[in-house]
Amino acid sequence: MEDLNTIDIVIPSYRLEKEYILPLIRLPKPEGWVFNYYIVVDNPQVIVDEEIARLAAAGDIALLINPTNLGASTSRNRGLEAGSGQWILFLDDDIKADEMLLHQYVDAIARYPDEIGYIGLVKLPPPPTAFARALVINGSMMIFGIAEETDTFAWGATANVMVRREAVGSTRFSTDYPKSGGGEDVDFFLNVRDNNHSRNYKTLQEAVVYHPWWDGGRASFKRPFRYGVGNSYLSQFISKYAYYDFPNTPEALFLLLLALPFIAFLAPAYLGSWLLLFIGIGFAEVIATLFQAAKRKAPLSAAVAYYLVPLKLAYETGLLWGNIARFRFKGIGARFEYKGQVRGNGFFRFNTYKIVKWVLYLIFFVLLFG
Repeated sequence: MEDLNTIDIVIPSYRLEKEYILPLIRLPKPEGWVFNYYIVVDNPQVIVDEEIARLAAAGDIALLINPTNLGASTSRNRGLEAGSGQWILFLDDDIKADEMLLHQYVDAIARYPDEIGYIGLVKLPPPPTAFARALVINGSMMIFGIAEETDTFAWGATANVMVRREAVGSTRFSTDYPKSGGGEDVDFFLNVRDNNHSRNYKTLQEAVVYHPWWDGGRASFKRPFRYGVGNSYLSQFISKYAYYDFPNTPEALFLLLLALPFIAFLAPAYLGSWLLLFIGIGFAEVIATLFQAAKRKAPLSAAVAYYLVPLKLAYETGLLWGNIARFRFKGIGARFEYKGQVRGNGFFRFNTYKIVKWVLYLIFFVLLFG
């Protein structure tokens, strides 16, 4: 029998750093509720801190160490399946939680008892570097602060989200996504939502955790590339939210590259102009991206502007690579509607960024081939 006053807290971890894990275990608990911790370590070589080992030996927490590196999805599934509480709270292993976090979730259950789940707020410190400011401007961190933007949403970041076990049912994090993560969280929460009459999750801006900047905000394009690879699976696995859009810059360059042998054979006189078109497409990306940022009235320094385009290209290149690496060429141009809304016609929509970019494409094409 599941305990109606029980919350299972699932924390997947690789590093198992005590300065993050122990404060989460010691969070103040509301009376009348039982909290069971399931800490799933995806690193068989991990060195377990003495205090964490003592808590596990005493039965205060369940410490589950994977025999091999199994990935984010399998680790969360293992924690989910180890418990039986009415609610499952997912937290990350590198956050600091507000002292009243658990109280806020219990209070939300009392105030909104019919919800399928709740999305908490993940706060980041002020951006310490130009690269971090660029991440904020380009929208990469949007989901962390979604609780401050809307009353409900279709999915939440696993750094701080709680879901009703009855609503989850047999749904699990898909292991078809890359082990390193990317896309599987969107897939899970959207499938749970859609299995419950497409009811969005209630957002709770008062349920707060604090997330540090990765590597202190130092520039790294591995994460956006990895997210692009992971997210290339979404339009395939949840196809009802997929639609087709104009090719992004990496896709356009890839298609031009595929056409290059035919141009060289059929119209060799235009080969030089065709190669110049590669440069024109890159130039259009720079102009359109900066124009879009300026339209949002984002505070742009030269250093921030320097990172905006590479960040966008890193994600879009990951999206392209994720498709062509598994020979899913129909995924080129495929996009995913992250709000969980079915597109009426299944095709593109215009915005300022696209209009600027494609007008520039047309100008370059006329100049080179007209």
